[in-house]
Amino acid sequence: AALADAIGASEPAPVTPLNLPDAPMGELDAFKVGAAIARHLPEGAIVSDDGVSNGLGTYIATATGRPHRWMMLTGGAIGQGMPAAIGAAIASKGAPVLCISGDGAGMYTNQALWTMARENLNIVTVVYVNHTYRILQIELHRTGAGNPGPAANSMLTLGNPEIDWIQLATAMGVTAHEAATGEEMDAAVEAAFAAGGPHLIAAHVPG
Repeated sequence: AALADAIGASEPAPVTPLNLPDAPMGELDAFKVGAAIARHLPEGAIVSDDGVSNGLGTYIATATGRPHRWMMLTGGAIGQGMPAAIGAAIASKGAPVLCISGDGAGMYTNQALWTMARENLNIVTVVYVNHTYRILQIELHRTGAGNPGPAANSMLTLGNPEIDWIQLATAMGVTAHEAATGEEMDAAVEAAFAAGGPHLIAAHVPG
């Protein structure tokens, strides 16, 4: 109210009409993940965004979705998504929370899954699985260093060995789902929010 008074804003902001995307179909990508999330994200949900290179699809798709709150990734804070989701779930006293995370980012703080299970928190974590630190590849390209050689490439991948997010989440006590198509993603998001409690969806997207 004080800000509105200071800038002379007297009219309420326009309300964006609800416009949910169609059900995604076919091979999964970041925008089909976003469509599935937008279709089932509950009103009043809190989103903890650590999606880095793949999160834009969800941000765009949910812009005309049910009212929700969004916690953006702060600059360089790779791995903040899962711990911030825990804080949001506890502070909000039961609001549904969505965490979107890259697999590289998630590997910084995956122990947070155990806390979600221990505290039985209402958090759905979507991990974009592409077996690579994609954002670091992008940043390396931005330096103008040219194409990385085998040694540099090996430090920017998560494929040797590949991380099994279903087994990892299950071992931590979190119910896990796998999705490689739009149809599987849509069903997994719907089921996770309907059931409540901690869930993880491994969303397999292109690298």
